[in-house]
Amino acid sequence: MGAPLPGDARVHPAADGESHHRRGTRGEGAALLADRSQGSGPVSRRIVTLLLLATLAVVGSFCVVVLDERQQAFRTLLNDPEPVLFGFSLNTAVLVEPGWYLRIPGLHQLYVYDRRLLRYEASPRNLYTSEKLLLEVDYYAMWRIADPRLFFESVRTQREALGRLDTITYSELRTTLAQHTLADLLSAKRRAITQAITANSAAKLSPLGIELVDLKLRRTDYPQVNLDRIFQRMRSERERFAKKFRAEGEEQARTIRANADHKSQVVRAEASSEAAVLRGEGDAEAADIYAQAYGKDPEFYAFIRSLEAYEKALDEGTTLILSPKLPFLRYLFSVGPGSTP
Repeated sequence: MGAPLPGDARVHPAADGESHHRRGTRGEGAALLADRSQGSGPVSRRIVTLLLLATLAVVGSFCVVVLDERQQAFRTLLNDPEPVLFGFSLNTAVLVEPGWYLRIPGLHQLYVYDRRLLRYEASPRNLYTSEKLLLEVDYYAMWRIADPRLFFESVRTQREALGRLDTITYSELRTTLAQHTLADLLSAKRRAITQAITANSAAKLSPLGIELVDLKLRRTDYPQVNLDRIFQRMRSERERFAKKFRAEGEEQARTIRANADHKSQVVRAEASSEAAVLRGEGDAEAADIYAQAYGKDPEFYAFIRSLEAYEKALDEGTTLILSPKLPFLRYLFSVGPGSTP
């Protein structure tokens, strides 16, 4: 058997088997890659779809604006309500109503404002009345954005609007209160005063696109620094009134007591006079009775009267040294009626 010549087309059997094995292996790898590519195709499409949707959502968030019923907006072109292009003024300002709208980022600018009625709480202020009394006034205001275009051109932001609202209402409040007294603020005139303040403030806020709906004075009182002094003055006045009332009461009491004493003296004098009259009448009647009795039996009457005199003059344990010849003792030493001592 001769050696194979170079360029001979015949292949050695062993070499042919090895090459066949290699071709089989390459075929299996290609088939496996084909299967993998076919299985990963839907996954790749889903990823691309999700990325596309995310991109559209991001772009839409910048391009689509949704306004609800509580909002109103003002849209401008290039952040200017009246831009100038080639010497011509373009009125591109648009009032946007509730709904959804498209805008081009960087080209359109949208300013969203609140459509609802807003409440402004003012800080307490020290103000003078017409009688130069210093008062601490606390008030609040109800307002809304009536014209978004004027609002945008004048104040643009709600913070700036609150500053202008505070300045204007405080100025009108100070001017109006300086023309009225404290009694006016505490009487039925208070309503007319607040209405005047509201009307004057609303007229100045209207060119700013702001509508002032209402303004109320919530509290009108003396400042805290003056309350102690006012209370002290009130206590002093009350003490002065109390002393005055006590003095008047004591004077009335003295007058009442003097009148009562005078009346009691008059009553006692009249009673004494009446008693004297009665006693005189009684003595006269007794004397008349005595006289009648004496006329009937003078000796017995004299004897009874002497006994009464002895009873009054000679108490128990009384010792008297008298002459028996005294007429006063004649009945003590007489033996019987008609006898002489």
